Amino acid sequence: MNFLSFGKYKHQDLHSVPDDYCMWLAKPVYSGKFFKSLHSTEQIWSVPFDVKMAARKELENRGFKLIGERWVK
Repeated sequence: MNFLSFGKYKHQDLHSVPDDYCMWLAKPVYSGKFFKSLHSTEQIWSVPFDVKMAARKELENRGFKLIGERWVK
């Protein structure tokens, strides 16, 4: 079982996470442009490698395929 230790679905199993969030976890490239604020420094998001790989495996089990940088069903 793969429980997330961060984010909106913290403490939930990866099997119960919606497809769009799972795709974000498994995204091959992160630009760092997900959060910007005029009152704080820019944050660069980094998903741990083991979580990224587990999310990819979960998406493949759900019938998705990685083509380029996009997951398609």
